[in-house]
Amino acid sequence: MLRSVVDPLWLPLLVLVGIWVVLWRKQALPRWMKVVGTTALATLWFVATPLGALVIERPLVAESALESGWAPDYIYVLSGGYDIGDRPEYDSSGLETLRRVNKAAEMWKQYPDAVLVMAGSQPGMDGLRPADQQGLLMQVQAERLGVPTSKIRVETTSLNTNGHAKVARDSGWHQPTDPLMIVTSDFHLRRSRHEFARFFSNLRMVGSDPIITDDSFGDVSLRSLIPQVDSLSDSTIYLREYVALALSDLRN
Repeated sequence: MLRSVVDPLWLPLLVLVGIWVVLWRKQALPRWMKVVGTTALATLWFVATPLGALVIERPLVAESALESGWAPDYIYVLSGGYDIGDRPEYDSSGLETLRRVNKAAEMWKQYPDAVLVMAGSQPGMDGLRPADQQGLLMQVQAERLGVPTSKIRVETTSLNTNGHAKVARDSGWHQPTDPLMIVTSDFHLRRSRHEFARFFSNLRMVGSDPIITDDSFGDVSLRSLIPQVDSLSDSTIYLREYVALALSDLRN
């Protein structure tokens, strides 16, 4: 709770609301501007709160049940980016990528006959890093968690979610009805399913967010109503997913 109070975001928002109230009381604004401005401020406040981020994220979480008797031939681990260092050996996977590989390794232990596919390369790295840098970082992590090298493939062609699905379709590894597991961040599940379901019918989606950090509506408290920088950042990512879903339909 104390951290929420010292977070720098709520204070400027509160000042902005105060200025708006003064303008409102002075009758200095036309009616339509009052409605639009109040709605905009209320929306900004809401999306910057942990509760707002939770509400926005929930529809994006489309995790599948794993039925008894079902087993994947391949487990696709969708890359989430890596952080570049001064030298290639200093590069490190980003948080979302780390979580996705962790979950995929956990799933592989349940389905040891499956092959892990480290899917995707990081855009914008031409001339800086080889295309397989992302996949190799993911492979090293998976091996450290007990997955043998013989059970890992690195896919270096695709640059986004749409590309992951198309490269999987064109890889020659699968038939449309083959069982595939897709591991990605919780907020990325719906869009990933949307893309892969264009080409494959036997999919199971698994979210990688750690249970210990996963919020639910049971965690709602007074703190959940205080704007925070992290929550605003999360909401921005989630809203971008909705835009990407809409663009996916237009593009395809």
